[in-house]
Amino acid sequence: MKARMTLLILFLMPSSLLAGDDFQYWSRLQVKAIDTRYVDYINYWDLRFCEGASHLGFWQTSQKVQVDAFENLGFGAAYTYLEAEAGSSELKYQHRLELEALPRWKFGRININNRDRFEFRWIEGKGSDNGRFRQLWEFEFPFKAKSKPLAFYCSNEFFLDCKARTINENQVVPAGIVIPLSRRSSLKVFYMLQSRKKDTWSSSHILGTHLSFAL
Repeated sequence: MKARMTLLILFLMPSSLLAGDDFQYWSRLQVKAIDTRYVDYINYWDLRFCEGASHLGFWQTSQKVQVDAFENLGFGAAYTYLEAEAGSSELKYQHRLELEALPRWKFGRININNRDRFEFRWIEGKGSDNGRFRQLWEFEFPFKAKSKPLAFYCSNEFFLDCKARTINENQVVPAGIVIPLSRRSSLKVFYMLQSRKKDTWSSSHILGTHLSFAL
């Protein structure tokens, strides 16, 4: 176990060294409207507050179909509409078609989730030649506190701009917790370090919550 934790620390450390001063709050509400063994239909909505968590700089809504074709592999397709600040206080719209492969494994009590996503992005003022690839790795460690099931997790995701052929964003979660609220709902609370590259790298500290329901 000590060796595994050491590897995770080394995996997460590089981005942590880039921390800047900006603080943000990210919130997501997710509703799984169809929940079956092989096919799920999921809706989610995001709000992101920047500049000391006092200013809404991003919002999005997504509809996703996920197919769990195999025990250790699923596939997803989603449409996302979002508006985000782009170098000014003005919000710019974006349409996205997202295609995902979702491998997952279980080793003892540790759950390992991977997401490989390609995004076809239509961005206001920039047209449709804005493809992007994202890869996420998440490690989840279930445990109990006073007989209540909980889970600690950490993750890392990098973003590859296909047009510029460069990695220009990384999101690392060194610490997050999953709290079941009922049989079909849960709350995630996490700390994230987001690093982004324009001319140089800059970073933001993020406190996030994800509230999930299954109907």
